[in-house]
Amino acid sequence: MSPQDQPTQEQSWPSEPIPAPPIPPYATASVALPTKSTSADAIVAFILSLVSWAVCPIIFAVVSLIFAAKADRAISASPSTVGGSGLSLAAKLISWINIGFWVAVIFVGGFLALVLILSGAGSTPDHP
Repeated sequence: MSPQDQPTQEQSWPSEPIPAPPIPPYATASVALPTKSTSADAIVAFILSLVSWAVCPIIFAVVSLIFAAKADRAISASPSTVGGSGLSLAAKLISWINIGFWVAVIFVGGFLALVLILSGAGSTPDHP
């Protein structure tokens, strides 16, 4: 500190602290933030995709895909208020895997049945 910065007897520090300016009052009204709700169609699509593994595989999987597409349209129409795109995507993936699995089972089963029919399995022999 230089001698000029030091207080002299004429100039002294205040003995009491300087009070802070008053805080202005603010409005107490609360602002409601928009809440993001999960699309009911996305939830239904996800549940149907899981149920399709046990009951009516192809039918419930296709219905699940329809609900997932409907949910995607609702989510893209209002992305700030409607959520559930992850459930919709999961429903689509599970449904397509289910459909692919059962189509493969039907084709493999049909191929095996065709091979067995052509090889003569199940036919009775001509000689006693």
